[in-house]
Amino acid sequence: MKRNLVNFTRGSQLLGHFGFMFASGLKAPLIIAAILLLGMCYWQVTSGLTDHQRYLAGMNLYASLYGFMEFDPTKPVNLDLAGGASTEMAISTVQNFPPVVRAMEALWTALRTALAISVLLFLPAFILFYWVAEYFGGRSKESKHERGAQLATLPQLQAEITRHNASEQVREMRAELGRRWRLAGQHGLDAAGYYTPSAITGVRYPWRLEQSHAMLIGTTGTGKTVALLEMIDEARRKGQRAVIFDLTGAFIEHFYDPSRDVILNPLDARCPQWSVFNDCSTIAEFHSAAEAIVPQDGGGDDQFWVIGARSVFVQSCMQLMKAGTPTNEALANKLITADLTDVHKLLKGTVAEQLTAPKAARMATSIRAVLNANAEALMLLPKHGPHFSIRDWVQGECERGGIIFISARYVDMSICSKLLTLWMDTAMNTLMSMSRTSDLRVWFMIDELGALHRLPALEKGLQTARNFGGAIVTGIHAFAKLKEVYGENMAMTLSSLARTKLILATADRETATWCSDFIGHRQIRDMEEGYSYGYNNARDAVSLTPRRQIEPLLLPDQFMNLPRLNGYIKFPDGFPAAPVKLVPQSWPSLAEGFIARAFDEPDELYKPRAPSKEPLPSSKSEGTAKNSHSGEEEPAADSDDNDEGVKQSAADQKEFAFREPEEITDVQLSDEPQDKILKGNTADPATDGPIKSLGKDEQAPSPSPEDDKQQRSDLPDPSDPANKARSLSGLPRDAGRDLREGAVRDEPDRDIGEYDM
Repeated sequence: MKRNLVNFTRGSQLLGHFGFMFASGLKAPLIIAAILLLGMCYWQVTSGLTDHQRYLAGMNLYASLYGFMEFDPTKPVNLDLAGGASTEMAISTVQNFPPVVRAMEALWTALRTALAISVLLFLPAFILFYWVAEYFGGRSKESKHERGAQLATLPQLQAEITRHNASEQVREMRAELGRRWRLAGQHGLDAAGYYTPSAITGVRYPWRLEQSHAMLIGTTGTGKTVALLEMIDEARRKGQRAVIFDLTGAFIEHFYDPSRDVILNPLDARCPQWSVFNDCSTIAEFHSAAEAIVPQDGGGDDQFWVIGARSVFVQSCMQLMKAGTPTNEALANKLITADLTDVHKLLKGTVAEQLTAPKAARMATSIRAVLNANAEALMLLPKHGPHFSIRDWVQGECERGGIIFISARYVDMSICSKLLTLWMDTAMNTLMSMSRTSDLRVWFMIDELGALHRLPALEKGLQTARNFGGAIVTGIHAFAKLKEVYGENMAMTLSSLARTKLILATADRETATWCSDFIGHRQIRDMEEGYSYGYNNARDAVSLTPRRQIEPLLLPDQFMNLPRLNGYIKFPDGFPAAPVKLVPQSWPSLAEGFIARAFDEPDELYKPRAPSKEPLPSSKSEGTAKNSHSGEEEPAADSDDNDEGVKQSAADQKEFAFREPEEITDVQLSDEPQDKILKGNTADPATDGPIKSLGKDEQAPSPSPEDDKQQRSDLPDPSDPANKARSLSGLPRDAGRDLREGAVRDEPDRDIGEYDM
C-alpha cells in the first residue's frame, strides 16, 4: 500500500508538472493565434460591411443583451434606416427586422472569412513552430559523436569509396601516362590491364586495398561461401589467378575448368602426380615443408617430438636428393615404412643421426611415430599421371585466370589435412620468394581456416604477402577455433593483420564480442534528463546534464541476432562500417565436386603395416647370423624375444612401436642424455665404444651369458662387496626412477633401460 501511495504521489506530481510545462509551451502559439484572429476579424468587418450594416449589427447585439437580462420587451427603440429615415419598434422585434437580419448575415460571413484566413496563416506557422521545438528538444538529448569509429549506411560508404578511388586513380594514372590518360577512357584502361578495384559483397574495395587481406567471420550458413563465390567469379572474369581451399567441393563444382585449373586432392581422380621434391630443393624449403607436415598446433611449450620429427624428415629428404632418388616411393620406403636401423643408416653423418640411434631406440621410435602420424598422407599421392609443381604454377607457368583447388571431403580431412596444409603453405612461400610488386598476382581463399592445421606461411603471408602481390581471404566460424589451432596470441595477430572484415551472424558471445571490437568504439557526449518535484510548484523542474562516455559502435548481441545473409563490412584506412545484405545467385554446375580415385593397389588406402621389429638398446643381435667357419646360416636371437627367450606378442610389439612420446624419459636414455642427443654430439668412444653396422660378410656371434658380461664390463659385479655397497647406496635414486617409469628393477647383469614388455 505504501509503495502504491508513493507511486501515485510521484505520478500525480509529474503529470501536473508536465501539464503545466505543456501549457507553457502552448501559451505563446495560442496568444499569437488569438491576435491573428482578432486582426483578421477587424479587417473583414471594417472592409466587408458598410457603416449602416455595422450599425444594424450593433443594434442586434444591444437587443440580444437586453433580452438576456430579461428587461421590458416592449420598450420602444428608434432604428435608423438606410435612406436616413427612422422607425420606432419594440426592442424585442429588432432581431427579426429584415435589414437587421441581412446585416447579421453579412457580419457572420465576414467573421467566417476572417477565421478561415487565420487558420490558413496560423496552421503552417504552428506546424513550423512545433517542428523547430521538437527538433531542438531532440537535439538537446541526442548523443553527439566526438571521436572514434563511425557507422554509415551502405550508399554513404559506396559514395565515399567512389570519391576516394577516383582521386587515387587520377593521381596514379597521371604519374604513369600524363594528362592524356583520360582520352583512353575507363574501358580502354581496363582493356590495357590497368588496375580496377575488386568487389566484396558488391562493394568495391578502396584503391589497392585487396592486398590488405580480408577475414570473413560467421557461423555456418550465414553467407561466407556466397561472398567467396562472387569474388571467385570476378577474379575469373578479370583473369586473376587464385589458390582456393575448397572443403565442400562447391567451388570446384561451379568454376573448375580442366584446361587451366588444377585439383590437389590425393583421393580425387583428377589430382596430378605431385611430390614434395617438385617444390623443395634446398634445406630451407624442406624446413618450411616440414613445418606444414608436422604442425605445432596451439603453440605449446613441449615441442621436442615435433622438432625431432621435422629434423628427421628434412635430413631424410636431403639424403634422398643426394642419392638421386627424390621420389615419394623412396621417401615412403626409406623413412616411413623402413626399419629403424635402415633409417639410421640413411641419416648417418647428418644432424638427425643421433635422433635415430639404435642405442636410443625408444626415443627414435617415438620421434618417427610422430612423423609417420603426420606424413602418412604422402603415401596416398598418385604415382602416375602428369607431374605438377606448385612453385612453377605460382611463378607464372599457368594459363591466365587459372585456379588451384586444394580440396578434401569432410570425411577425408583426418588423413589429408596435413597434405592440404603443405600445399597451401608451399604456394604462399613461393609467392613471397618472388620480386616485389604493387599489382595483385594471386588470391588465396580459405573458406574454413579452422579445418586446416597450423599454416606457418599464413602468419608470415598476412604480414608481407601484400608486398609480393598476394591477397588472402580467410573464413572462420568462431574465434575459439582459431585460438585452438594458432594459440591465443597468434590468433589475435592473424585477425588484426586481415584488415578488411565481413562480419556475419555469430553463434557465441566470445566471437560476437571479438567482432564488436573490430567494428570499433566511439566517444559520445550524452545528455541525461533528471526530474525534481516538491510540494511547492517552484521546485518542479527538469534538468539536462551532459556526460561523456565510450561505448561500442555495435553491441555483441546485435551480431548474435543478425539474420542470415546480413552483416557488416569494415574497410581499413578510416572508412566507416556499413550494413550489407548478400544476395545468393544460381551458379551453373560445370564439374563434379569429387571423383574418387582408383588406387594402384586394392588396399592401398587402408593397407595394414607389419609390426615394427626395431632393435632395443640391447646386446642381443638382430636377424640371422652367418657361421664364419661353415658359411651356413644359423638362427640368432630373435629381436622380438625378451631376455628369458619368450617371444613377444603382436600386441606387445604394436604397443612398443607406437609408444606415446611421454613414455620416453631420461631413464631409457641412461647411456646418452637427451641434451647430448639434441645438440648433435656423438657418443663417447671411451665409454660407449664405436658404433658401426655389420657388413654384408661380417659375422654376428650368438650371444652368451659370458659374452654378455664381457661386453657389458661397465656393469658392477654383484659378487664384489664394494660394488654391492655402491649399488645399495644408489638404490633410492634408481627406485625413484623406476617408480616414475612404472617398471620393475632389472637384475644387475641385464641391460640398462630394458624392461619386460
